[in-house]
Amino acid sequence: MSDKLRLGSIALLYTVLLLLPFITDSVNEEVARFVSDSESSHVGLPNEWDENQAICIYFPVEHPHPVYSSGVSMINADGSMIGVNYDLNLTGACVGGFEGYTDGMNFMMDATRVAGGHLAVGYSVNPNWGEFVHTIGGLNDQEVQGDFNGAYWSLTHNGRYSVVGIGSLVMEEGDVISWNIETW
Repeated sequence: MSDKLRLGSIALLYTVLLLLPFITDSVNEEVARFVSDSESSHVGLPNEWDENQAICIYFPVEHPHPVYSSGVSMINADGSMIGVNYDLNLTGACVGGFEGYTDGMNFMMDATRVAGGHLAVGYSVNPNWGEFVHTIGGLNDQEVQGDFNGAYWSLTHNGRYSVVGIGSLVMEEGDVISWNIETW
């Protein structure tokens, strides 16, 4: 019995050693699917979106999204799932591969609809300040509680805090916007 076990173990080890180059290539291809340039607003996004518009929604660990709670899901503009990037140390979803949007609010509403209702946006309109986003993907900023005074959905545009609200944001080709909860 032990000779058969030893022979089987040797055969398994030999098979793994033979397949190792293929396994390594497969892992390297998976890693290469995402932009790795830390200077790019597309860092962590699929390579095929590099010149396209994208939106990312990141959820706090304390308030995970019921669908996007493991890594960051990558969803194409047509609604197809590309994969999940686990290397970002975040949870949420990015929707990308869009072109031609100039109005930030229109882009956000169209892009989040692609996720089949999982990233629905709730907002109110202030006559002086425009659209104020309070809910994304079912998470209302007022539900976020902790050792702080309050929370809000924060907008970044190409990796920098936006100086305008989503309703005034003018987009260009290749722009990436993202939302995450900030506290004060």
